[in-house]
Amino acid sequence: MSGRACVVVLNWNGREYIRDCVRSALAQTYPDFRVIVVDNGSPDRSGEIVRDEFPEATYLPLPENLHFARGSNAGIEVALRDSDCSFVVTLNNDTRVEPDWLTELVRPAADPQVGIVASKLVFMDRPNVINSAGICIARDGSGLDRGWNARDGGPFDEPADVFGASAGAAPYRREV
Repeated sequence: MSGRACVVVLNWNGREYIRDCVRSALAQTYPDFRVIVVDNGSPDRSGEIVRDEFPEATYLPLPENLHFARGSNAGIEVALRDSDCSFVVTLNNDTRVEPDWLTELVRPAADPQVGIVASKLVFMDRPNVINSAGICIARDGSGLDRGWNARDGGPFDEPADVFGASAGAAPYRREV
């Protein structure tokens, strides 16, 4: 493989999901990774679950909700302070990942010819239905999720060119 991956989980009011998310993120088969959980000032105290139950994760509590971009950036800054971090991987708190997820993401992301790698996301309550298999550009110039609401399988099981990735589960090379 190609260096440490730092998984940044952004949490806000994730009491219902955060345990499964962090547990699955920590169960990766990838040989060198760390998990950083940013709690975006959650009033439901879900960040305390991470602090108390997952000491192997880096816990970053924020005093207030900085929303998606600024909250994610706080975690990304922590990741980039780790000189061994080659990949920053964003992950939403309402996701569960398979044990080989990180390995499968980093493998193509390590290729300098590859600009972006997108996870295939399925709906948690409908695991056979695609939420996003990358971002595409519509004819009117707007972005849309490739495969949204389509049945999983078929073309979504094969690599494809996409315009971008859903930041809900996406790797970025350090130099980007």
